[in-house]
Amino acid sequence: MDFAARIAALLDPDILRFLGGGLGLTLVVALGTIALSLIGGTALALVRLSPWRPASLAAAAYVETIRSLPSFLVLIYVYFATYRARLDVGTVAAVILGLTVYHSAKIAEVVRGGIQSIDRGQTEAARALGLGFMQAMASVVLPQAYRRMLPPLVSELVLCIKNTSIGSIVGLNELLRRGTIVYQQYFNPIEVLTLIALIYWGLCFSLSRVAARLEGSVVQRAERGALLRAPAAVEL
Repeated sequence: MDFAARIAALLDPDILRFLGGGLGLTLVVALGTIALSLIGGTALALVRLSPWRPASLAAAAYVETIRSLPSFLVLIYVYFATYRARLDVGTVAAVILGLTVYHSAKIAEVVRGGIQSIDRGQTEAARALGLGFMQAMASVVLPQAYRRMLPPLVSELVLCIKNTSIGSIVGLNELLRRGTIVYQQYFNPIEVLTLIALIYWGLCFSLSRVAARLEGSVVQRAERGALLRAPAAVEL
């Protein structure tokens, strides 16, 4: 098959719809993983920082163990664990669960670092006002911490999108797996993989740009707030 024929295969509407279905499934898995990992990672960070020592040690052991393992290993372990436990959750849910287990541990460290970057005096002041540990975190610390940890958090969320491709190993019919099916049929791996690489790049670059804009707007609001809190200039 010559170059023109290999390119023409990618312009076939049926092929594009087939790949589009894979892209849709990739986005579903990525969004599910991102949402659950943010919740799980924040919960793990709070438990690790909690004053209750047994819970803190358990959370630390979980985070350090999972972070030291390859994402591929965690995913297939969780996939087969759900099968062994006779939990008929389906391939999509099993992949989301496996990726969530992995990325929650990594996001927990990002969140913990963001929380610890906040002046401890703010937490102590909130506690002095009668707020409990969780109330102080939710009302005072976390809103500020999320703003500070936006860049590393976005990097981890981009990794969530890229790691959806691992799901093809356990039969998830996502974008990369469908691309593999196409190039095996039309013998055009370079063209198909180039197209898939561009799609992944577009997704990850778009998320990075959105995050950069959010970070810029947060910085601007912080600067305006600092100006409003500054003491009024002495009138001449």
